[in-house]
Amino acid sequence: MKRWTLLLSLLLLGGCAFVKIPLSDPVGSAREQVVEGSGRAKLAMVDISGLISLAPVGLERFSKEPPLIPRLKEELRLALKDPAVVGLLVRIDSGGGSVTASDILYHELKRFGEEKGVPVVACVMDKALSGGYYAALAADAIVAHPTALVGGVGVITFKFNIAGLLDKWGIEEETVKSGPLKDFWSPLRPSEPEEIALMQGVTDRFHQRFLGLIEENRELSPCTLKQLGRGGVFDATGAKGLRIVDEVGYLEDALALLRTLAGVDEARVVIYRRPGAYAENIYAAGAPLAQAAALLDGFAGEALLPSFRYQYAP
Repeated sequence: MKRWTLLLSLLLLGGCAFVKIPLSDPVGSAREQVVEGSGRAKLAMVDISGLISLAPVGLERFSKEPPLIPRLKEELRLALKDPAVVGLLVRIDSGGGSVTASDILYHELKRFGEEKGVPVVACVMDKALSGGYYAALAADAIVAHPTALVGGVGVITFKFNIAGLLDKWGIEEETVKSGPLKDFWSPLRPSEPEEIALMQGVTDRFHQRFLGLIEENRELSPCTLKQLGRGGVFDATGAKGLRIVDEVGYLEDALALLRTLAGVDEARVVIYRRPGAYAENIYAAGAPLAQAAALLDGFAGEALLPSFRYQYAP
């Protein structure tokens, strides 16, 4: 019987072939691509766009592109190893994100400039708000597009209190815990005064850290620093008046400033992209799914946990 079963299997499978179908394209390493300019010197251009997060967000989960921070780290590493790179331009279009992710971006950009010994210029496209501006503070100069929004300095955290909704549905919460704060910031009940005080304390310390970096990197009066600490948003002209950006101009103006700071008359502008990515000019350097990711995610999934954000969230 076993022989007949084996023979039947061989006959049925004789004309078959097993094909492995990947669910997504393999991720290749980033490669340098020249988008404009000439000469031996290079100006590297990198992007910070969309929601600033440590993990993939929104459609990024289904993309072959790595998340923001690993991608930026890879691009900075390539630029750091290239002796022809004499300057770094950081395009920013972000409303911010998590406190830690924003701080990592600042740290990596600051360290790159110090290790490489080259100027870093940030160019604000549509917005550099909260964590987006936090990252821009690592640059030697900040240029804002004439219609850009800048600011949003501060920290925000919140939760949804669904106790009333559960009560309406006749659902009661029963929690066994080892200590009074074990279910800290639970959305299943109103917060206790002690919890709110703890959250406010952490929020204030993260806020002071933000203001401290502004004070360290920008020469501002105490009055201006206090004004920024309120969390307001400013257009490019207002931001320059407050001296939180250096110039109002376009991407070409930011590149011209970077060439001046680097001491070169001409240079090739290079970006780092994976095979198949569109990168034919200086405006094609953004991460393709970053904005969609920001729209889809926002605070999604974060409101159930204590989460502190350098993020503009009206």
